[in-house]
Amino acid sequence: MARGLGMLIGGLLALVGLGSWYRRESLAEANATVHLQSEHEHFHLHVDLPPQLEIQPGDTLQILSMPTVAAGQTNGELTYGSRVRLSKASWLKRNLIKHSSFIEINELVEHP
Repeated sequence: MARGLGMLIGGLLALVGLGSWYRRESLAEANATVHLQSEHEHFHLHVDLPPQLEIQPGDTLQILSMPTVAAGQTNGELTYGSRVRLSKASWLKRNLIKHSSFIEINELVEHP
């Protein structure tokens, strides 16, 4: 009985450890150039990041400022500078996302 309880507690601690490892992120902020294209048929956003910031699977980029435009009109293309915040995913999250995306791509390619 005590052995089973010890295994259960050990398993729960392992799950808690994996969960906290999965959720662990590191943050970096920098200045970037944002290119916004807004036309009738499409909306496109491109961000030129500084060399020290590299996006990998699982990372999240947040644009911290937006320019003020009259009535939401961009007149085609708008380029502006903004602070950006990059949330780097943990090694575990990055690799789980990377490997699961390979499976999804294979399913798309192999679908009849």
